Amino acid sequence: MHKPILIAAQLSLSASAMATTPPAPAPQTYASQLGTGIIVDWARTERGIREFDPLAVRDYQQRGFGHVRIRVTGEATHQRLVHLQKIVEACQKYNVVPIVSYQAGSESDAQVVAWWTTTARYFAQRFPQLGFDILYEPSDKLSHAQLNALYEKASKAIHKISPQRMVLISPQAYTQPDSLKWPDSATAPVMANWHLFPYGPVAVKGKRGWTTGTPAEKAAIRTRINNVLHWQQKTGHSSWVGAWSVGEVVKSGPTKQQIAFATFTACELQKAHLPFAVNGDGKFYDGEEGAWRPEMQPLLDAILRPRCTN
Repeated sequence: MHKPILIAAQLSLSASAMATTPPAPAPQTYASQLGTGIIVDWARTERGIREFDPLAVRDYQQRGFGHVRIRVTGEATHQRLVHLQKIVEACQKYNVVPIVSYQAGSESDAQVVAWWTTTARYFAQRFPQLGFDILYEPSDKLSHAQLNALYEKASKAIHKISPQRMVLISPQAYTQPDSLKWPDSATAPVMANWHLFPYGPVAVKGKRGWTTGTPAEKAAIRTRINNVLHWQQKTGHSSWVGAWSVGEVVKSGPTKQQIAFATFTACELQKAHLPFAVNGDGKFYDGEEGAWRPEMQPLLDAILRPRCTN
């Protein structure tokens, strides 16, 4: 079991130290650095916060993960920001890209912008690979126009403080990114975040997106991916699949069809050169023991190193 490691938080940097901070990579370069990632609760739940150990980041990197999507909720208090910095520092040490994803509740636009303003000021221009995912789950109550207006305000506030900070924005219900209105900034880096089966291929109106991997089911996944590739080519913007899942896994391990679905999806996204994150950490890694769950190894292999055909 990993022993807790305490990392002192530095609340401010000297002007000379900040001046030597390397610039953040451009969106296309940033996307290429993400690779395969995973959603983590190291800064969201009481258990996740308590069990977090910087050595877990090392384990994730050695297993093949290139980035972590760090879910965060609640007020941006000093204590929470210090803990978040501890995670970001571990990611930097072990060469894993950290993306902070804010899970808002009933907060107003002003409160969301204030949360990001506080967080942006705390990190300032440090950790150039650190990305800010403005909303973990955009509310269905917000129209496209309202959501785009919020992204405009939040990205403007972030980039005023840290002009090169990568900002990620998501369309309503994580559908195709063509409903997004790009924030009005000339050079500030922004990427789109869309989802593909975030909770697994669950039944919608009695139909599932994947049963046995029929030609029609595979074609539907390819079509959605190709639509995003067309959007990227048309707009010049980059995107990231912020979440997909194989669904619930029984204690005895994943089913044959879950592995088949994971293999096909990972192969198609890799062929398209689209970075993605899978949901979520507790399914694959035992934070209390500091070890991977052995029964999940076949599924992890299918996601991280899929055996692709043509």
